[in-house]
Amino acid sequence: MPQMTYQFGFVMDQIAGHITTYKNLRAVASQHADIAADWHEIAYYREGGAIERLRKALPFIPGYATGIARATQEMRRAVRSRPYDALYNNASVFVFFSKTYRRIPTLIDFDSTPVQLDRMEAYGAQPDPAPVAKLKWTLTRSAYQSAALLQVWSRWVKSSLIDDYQIDAEKIVINPPGIDLSLWQPGPPREEQAGHPLRVLFVGGDFGRKGGPLLLDWHAGQDPSRVELHVVTREDVATRPGLYIYRDIEPNSPQLIRLYHQADLFVLPSLGECFGIATVEAMAAGLPVIASDVGGTADIIEPGRNGLIVPGGDGAALAQAIEHILGDPARRASMATQSRQLAEQRFDLVKNASRTFGYLRQIADARHHSSRTA
Repeated sequence: MPQMTYQFGFVMDQIAGHITTYKNLRAVASQHADIAADWHEIAYYREGGAIERLRKALPFIPGYATGIARATQEMRRAVRSRPYDALYNNASVFVFFSKTYRRIPTLIDFDSTPVQLDRMEAYGAQPDPAPVAKLKWTLTRSAYQSAALLQVWSRWVKSSLIDDYQIDAEKIVINPPGIDLSLWQPGPPREEQAGHPLRVLFVGGDFGRKGGPLLLDWHAGQDPSRVELHVVTREDVATRPGLYIYRDIEPNSPQLIRLYHQADLFVLPSLGECFGIATVEAMAAGLPVIASDVGGTADIIEPGRNGLIVPGGDGAALAQAIEHILGDPARRASMATQSRQLAEQRFDLVKNASRTFGYLRQIADARHHSSRTA
């Protein structure tokens, strides 16, 4: 009997870290012979588009409104392009397509719920008026209920689905996206030499939200001949002795990987974070890691094994954690080894993406079976 070919549609946000997730997932999908995939890139701005021209003509229209309109239009085109056996959707406008999910079995993939984002002050969200909040909650819950499966990145998100949206636990699977472990590997061992400073690495485009200023405050009290701070960000940060700033470095690039290989410790003291992929990359590169207790961090770091978790915004706790690791070479080496092991166990792109494709097959088969027995 010939192998069944599944026609899957992938609706992929093209913002921030979702772009890397999209590229990684697409690369693994090409290795699955039974999957015929259509990839729909959902943008929130198209130069010269009718929606964008309208906003130029009517500048009082909020930018977020035209962004939502653009993404909604693109997703509508995507789901109507052909009959799919199943859909994968990680677009932020998923809330508007409950009817589609009842027609096509859909897996929605996400790292946070709207309620969780609204609770994080670091994201700068203003409280919605009560009627708007109620409408947003209703639309979101309807979309969650209409989807065949909800794939979340952490236990933190699963808890919100159950507690805030009353979603059945059986409908939720935890499966973070993973990273390319063949690309992200430990570098050659760094030998400590007298007079050579230790290196702390920070990677975060949104410097303030990711806790960059807190790390700068810590470093200001350090002897630059003992410890350097290397910062990868898209924002302007003034340099000083022992502080090195890198802008416009692309994800997964050789330049970025080299910085990980040259570091002794990775620190991401975010004030608001859903799931720190940069922390996962540091683990795969064989670094001990420190991150704050926000979002899904507890599913990434095992305190005392491969790093430490500190309270968000607590500069004293951050300084103590950094010294705890930097000041003990044996502990640092042990944590580095454990980081790589945990990355291989939990965040292998090929394994986790293949698990996602398995879920898509599962919901497609369930729909085919119910159609035959109806």
